[in-house]
Amino acid sequence: MEPARRKRINRYKQFIVISFLALTCIPCFVSIFLLGKVNKLEKEITLIAREHTVEQLELLSGSSLEQEMNEEALSGVLSTDIKDNQEEKQVYLTFDDGPSEQTDEILDILKEHNVKATFFVIGKTDAESKRIYKRIVEEGHTLGMHSYTHDYQKIYASQEAFEQDVTKLSDLLYDTTGVRPKYYRFPGGSSNTVSRVPVKNLIQYLNEEGITYYDWNALNGDAVTKEISCAQLNRNILKDVRRYNVSIVLMHDLVQRHNTVKALPSLIKQLKKEGYELLPISDSTPVIQHVKLK
Repeated sequence: MEPARRKRINRYKQFIVISFLALTCIPCFVSIFLLGKVNKLEKEITLIAREHTVEQLELLSGSSLEQEMNEEALSGVLSTDIKDNQEEKQVYLTFDDGPSEQTDEILDILKEHNVKATFFVIGKTDAESKRIYKRIVEEGHTLGMHSYTHDYQKIYASQEAFEQDVTKLSDLLYDTTGVRPKYYRFPGGSSNTVSRVPVKNLIQYLNEEGITYYDWNALNGDAVTKEISCAQLNRNILKDVRRYNVSIVLMHDLVQRHNTVKALPSLIKQLKKEGYELLPISDSTPVIQHVKLK
């Protein structure tokens, strides 16, 4: 009886030890497994958040982030006649996305320095925006179109949608100022990757309507983030401008981009110091386009 009893006791002991080890180790293994899952999920969440941030920046700036990263490269594939005339040193300052709460400040600075610029505006029907449209024209600046809604999904949904958007903005600006706009800038530029319609089809329509579109070959980078310093904004522009005899500079007229406004006086002074003539876009402005029909 004694050996059998000892065997049972040993089995109980083994069972207790195994159970204790199982109860101790299994939670550890489960914790390690769950920790790995949590780390993986955190990385996925971070990636999604970054993608969402990029999408928001694209909507705010009017261009895709990928395009912003490639704009410097694109700026080198433009009209060759710009480089051929060594006597020209012209800069065309352009502001997209207005009018905004800071447009008057931009206009005040331009007036103080006796400079004319180009404003590619969107459609707004409130009294204050209409007043600004009128002021732009009355003070000798060029009033261009940048789409009525600036909603990529709507503007580029179809050929018909694009044409309706252009017509709606053109009529609004004409009814407000008495001047029919004839210059256009594509939201995101003509090189955007958002349009569901071939951009050349849209360009053909603009040409048929007597509207010339303009891209840019210089920019300050304010489309990507509002955190860029005034000094860096101007360095970005000057780096590009010095590569060409004729430059069209892309900036944004958005209340979130006030550093662009703060940097404007020193930019104007430096450009004049270097001998550049600052002009608004007109019929004599060299065409700078990322996409051409031919």
